[in-house]
Amino acid sequence: MYIIIKRRLNDYNRWKEIVTEKDGLRAKYGSKGMTSYRNAADPDEVYLIFEWEDGKPYTDYLNLPEVREALGKTGTFEIIEISETFHVTE
Repeated sequence: MYIIIKRRLNDYNRWKEIVTEKDGLRAKYGSKGMTSYRNAADPDEVYLIFEWEDGKPYTDYLNLPEVREALGKTGTFEIIEISETFHVTE
């Protein structure tokens, strides 16, 4: 399962630093990795693609107090959209 998040950031570099610190914790909750993309016309808008075993561990991860605290420190303005998707072609 892929979770695609479109969000607006206040400080990309600060966000990236904090999110990278949580790589190991995400892996413990079933994350197989994350890729981020910045909008060429608006670098404060990012697209994040997370690969997870399924949606339940992702939800559990996001509800952890330390994750919520870390997200609060990232300068995230808003989550614009979240989509749960499945890979269908190679």
